[in-house]
Amino acid sequence: MRVTLSDSSLARYARRFVWLDLNFDGPENRAFLARHGAPGTPTFYVLDPSDERAVATQIGAMTLPELTGFLDRGERAFLARGKTPPEAALARGDALLALDRPAEAAAVYAEAIRLGGKTWSERDRAAAARSWALMSSNQWLACAQTAAAYAPETARTAMFGRLVLAGMWCVNQQASAPWAMAAARTLEPLAAEAISLPSTVRDHRFQLYQNLMLIAEARGDAPAIKRWGGRWLHELDTTQPHSDDERAALDIARVDAASVLRDPSRVLPALIESERAMPNDYNSSLRLAQMENEAGHFDEALAACDRGLAHVTGPRGRAWLLETKAEALIRKGKGREARDVLAEAMESARAIPVAQAREHNVKKISAAVKEAEKEGK
Repeated sequence: MRVTLSDSSLARYARRFVWLDLNFDGPENRAFLARHGAPGTPTFYVLDPSDERAVATQIGAMTLPELTGFLDRGERAFLARGKTPPEAALARGDALLALDRPAEAAAVYAEAIRLGGKTWSERDRAAAARSWALMSSNQWLACAQTAAAYAPETARTAMFGRLVLAGMWCVNQQASAPWAMAAARTLEPLAAEAISLPSTVRDHRFQLYQNLMLIAEARGDAPAIKRWGGRWLHELDTTQPHSDDERAALDIARVDAASVLRDPSRVLPALIESERAMPNDYNSSLRLAQMENEAGHFDEALAACDRGLAHVTGPRGRAWLLETKAEALIRKGKGREARDVLAEAMESARAIPVAQAREHNVKKISAAVKEAEKEGK
């Protein structure tokens, strides 16, 4: 996204917007995130400077046309020019999403779709926003059914990939359920189509690869897992990063692909190279540690965790590194040492400012503590 945000065509917005980039895990941003939440990264807001109320919200990466459309929509909502009833409902949904109330936002987005009708110009965006709000509120069935209902008739713009991705993600939360299998029959070929479209933003294409692999895994289709994983890793290996941010994004995808393929050795050389290229980025050490663990290289994983901990900047990153370190200790049979590390991880997890991320990490670490207790007996 940083490449998109640096595009020269955005210069026309310079006098109309003040740009603010917040680190999700930075302690100095805790108050903002506690108020607004952030269902995922990246999340974008257009804020009214008088009260920090979000007049537009977007979760996930965007293409340049999506980004400019988002900024224009936010400006219109701020100035309250020509707001029709469906547009007003869309803005209310965005405001609720920015307040970390995705279930309420999903209901309001549904109302916007109803008010706008089939010819409404923002129908595709509202359907995608509803599916993401349903996903963020763990309403898997409604999310998958929304995507399956709207995606076939959605224009093949970036919004198509966004909508299909949300549906695929929700299907994979309960892939063996009858409703999930029914939705998958509609969404799986659409996901394959979205991957091939130049309009699909790269982050979403990578996540579509992952979800196609997960659906194949759920039905025991090893050839499909290998086929999609091979295509994904080939794209990653042939993409030349132009910045550290882009390198990091490619490495996140490498870890995801290798994890489903269960082939960590396939990506270790690239991750080692990235840590050398970004020695002060704790995330590069974390990704390497995760794959070293998967490869059974526990001493190497512990060393990578310690390198990352020397540079970590916030509670979420620290909790994740400590949890990964404890995993290596558990797998080495050092349950008592792992429990001490997990106690530190829990302290960090409880300091995470975003409620959803905090609860998720506390739950994961609690499960790891139980495993460490078994090893320590």
